[in-house]
Amino acid sequence: MILKDILTQPPVSTLIQDSCSLKGRPLFLSLIRHYSENGYSIRYFKYDSPLSSEITEMEQLKISWKTSIVDGNQDLMSVENSWTSEARNDQVLVAIDSLSPLLLNWTVGAIASALRNLQKTTTVSVIALVHGDVHDKHTLQALNYIFPCHLAVRRAQGRNLCSGTWRKASGKITDSVKSTCFSCSKNLNLNYFFFAQDEYYSITDKWELKDVKEFIETQPAVMPDSLPKSAVPKSTFKLDLNAREEQARSQVVLPYIKKHNESSSEPSRGKIIYEVEAPDWDDEDPDDDLEI
Repeated sequence: MILKDILTQPPVSTLIQDSCSLKGRPLFLSLIRHYSENGYSIRYFKYDSPLSSEITEMEQLKISWKTSIVDGNQDLMSVENSWTSEARNDQVLVAIDSLSPLLLNWTVGAIASALRNLQKTTTVSVIALVHGDVHDKHTLQALNYIFPCHLAVRRAQGRNLCSGTWRKASGKITDSVKSTCFSCSKNLNLNYFFFAQDEYYSITDKWELKDVKEFIETQPAVMPDSLPKSAVPKSTFKLDLNAREEQARSQVVLPYIKKHNESSSEPSRGKIIYEVEAPDWDDEDPDDDLEI
């Protein structure tokens, strides 16, 4: 359980990916509140246009924050310097809300280089929010190499779900990957299922993260034998048989199977044929060459 484990550890550089189905900002703010109560100083950088409701939320959290509207004339070096200037000691947490405006103005390689420089020159951790619906999968995969922890939030069955990957300093990787299991029915048919070990959570009005529990979602797996004929890959050769061809194939007698003579009234019985060979006697005396 990734989300539950990182709450018991010092701050870990985390990327929170949200979508249209569920906003990741509540989880983003709840993590900031959690680390703030544990004695960490928060340096909050707001790059999305702040809404009136978001300003009220920041006032409730009592966190100092800086907002900056990114445009094409701004230099990325100035953005990187603003991150580094605020990171003075180990008890500082840099919060970026969000990376999407930066990725729309600069390449993912430039943003990744700036984050790498921040992690190399300082020992602070970074918590960033990114809108997954805005970027392609290659951009999101590149960001996963920068952040040891990647959380993706979604809405399912009326609950807030979280899944992701956490690469620990020891080298161990905790992943909410989908695994495969199977069950056997009475007619000995194997039914395969995919299950994902996600976590569902709830956030109170005071941005407190609660009720983090394991959520296992199962769904039937589509096996090759159950695929419809339309799913057969297209080929220049004919891969299927019609009804007449299947009937003709069923009437073919294989060469190692003897065809039973239906006209014979006598039942076929097996028998053993044994021919006695003549004894091989030698008329010569085997001791003829001996002088006895």
